[in-house]
This record gives sequence, structure tokens and C-alpha cells, in this order.
Amino acid sequence: MSAYILDVTRDDFSEAVLSNSHKGPVMVNYWAENAGPCLRLWPVLEKLANDYNGQFLLVNVDTDKEKQLAHDYGVNSVPTVKLYINGAVVDQIHGYDSPDSFKKMLDKYLARESDKDLAAAVAQYQSGNKEVAFDQLNKLIFIDPENSRIQLTFAKLLMKEEAYEQAYDLLEKTPLKSESEEAVVLMTNALFLSTAQKAVALEELQQLLKDKPDDAAMLFQLCSHKMMQSEFKDAMEILLQIIKLDTTWREGIASLCLRGLFIMLGKDNPDVIEYRQKLIDQQAH
Repeated sequence: MSAYILDVTRDDFSEAVLSNSHKGPVMVNYWAENAGPCLRLWPVLEKLANDYNGQFLLVNVDTDKEKQLAHDYGVNSVPTVKLYINGAVVDQIHGYDSPDSFKKMLDKYLARESDKDLAAAVAQYQSGNKEVAFDQLNKLIFIDPENSRIQLTFAKLLMKEEAYEQAYDLLEKTPLKSESEEAVVLMTNALFLSTAQKAVALEELQQLLKDKPDDAAMLFQLCSHKMMQSEFKDAMEILLQIIKLDTTWREGIASLCLRGLFIMLGKDNPDVIEYRQKLIDQQAH
């Protein structure tokens, strides 16, 4: 066994995984001896741990012996691989997957050379040199397009400047809209805030919708009003209406925003549970 690979039980999980994840990424492989895909995955993860030479810790949990531990962390099938950082799961892969998939998951969270330049650009912004900071960030995106922290940081700074459309456009051009929950939430907020900036007054909008109740653009404006008033259930109802009218409207932004709302409110929120089921029922028809 490598120095970067551990077998753990419920007794030492907290120290081995949660505590260590504050020092660096910890990848936990939930496996079972009688599951073929687990046996196929093991050499892939072992090679990865050795190739990365200590940049992350690989921890194995035998779910046959640690049923309660697996249950506590939402493991319903094996193999399941979860990546822990700062005591929390930040990413996961269910089932056997290619070495590239696990490498890609890791590389999103490991420090990169461009992180130093990213920190320098943020320092420029905080010092008031905003144009210099944005110019540096633009260059960094082309220098290291694989470092998603650059796009996410750039988008957050644009949001601070109320450049909501720019923030959305920046993230929309990347794979982050399907890979990163943080990016989806940023894009959702950017869409609603940019729409709210240009939306007509609520009373006027409601009058216009009486004549054109199926106008997706006006419905989205109404949704932005609801978001600004924190009326999230009404916002989800309107987004569902837009999806029903035309799921491809503006390249599916209603679906994106509904997903963003689900993430923001949390999976245990009663309204999220209700509208996730409504969305499933609608898609089934």
C-alpha cells in the first residue's frame, strides 16, 4: 500500500477523511469485495494516487463492513467515489468510470500554477485597480482554460460590478454550466439580476401578460420580479410554465434557472421537492 492510500473504518473516518480534508483533497472510494466494478476500479485509483504523489489522499471504505458509515454519507451503490475538501463533499462519481474522469475531477480542485496569478489579479481588484485585474483575468482564461477557478472568480467580480450579462456570458461559454453547481447558481443570479435591471414595472407587466399570457420573455421578467421579492415558489411555477411552453427558449435558460433555484434552496426544501417532482412529471409527458 502507498503512503497516500488508507483503509479506514467508522472509528478513524473522522480523522482520516474529515480532518485531513482541511489539509488537502481526500478521495474516498466506497467499495465492496463482491462487486465486479469495484475490483476493476481499484487499480485505476491506486495508479492515480501514486501518479499524483501525495497531492491527494485516497481512502477506502469497505461498505460490507461499514454499512452505517456508507448510509450516513448517502452511498446507495458501489463503487461510489466522493471527493472531500474542508470537511465537505465537493464532487463525486458513481460507478466505474475512465481514469480521465477521476483525473478531471481532481484537477478541478488541486492547486495550479495559474492560481498564483489569479491571486495577484484579485489583489489588484481589491486595491482598486479593476481594469488591470480584469485584463489579467482575461489573459489567464486563455493561458489556463482548465482552471475553472479563474472563470468563477472573474464572474463573481463582474457580479460585484453589476455587469450581470457579462458574468453570465463568461460562464455560459464554458462546460461549468453542466459541471459546477456554483457556476449554475452564479448564472441563475446573473440572469435574474440582468433581467430585473431592464424589466418593466410589475403592474404594467401583469397587464401586458393578460393579453399575451404565453409570452416567454415577459414571463421571465415576471419571474425576475418574484426573485427580487424572494417569492421563490412563484418563481419556480413561472419557470415550469416557460419550460412547458418551450423548453428550448433562449437555449433552455428556464431549466438552468430552475436547477439554480433547486441548488440555492437545498434538496430538502419542501418547495424544491414539490417542483422537482413536477418537472419530472412534465418531462415524462
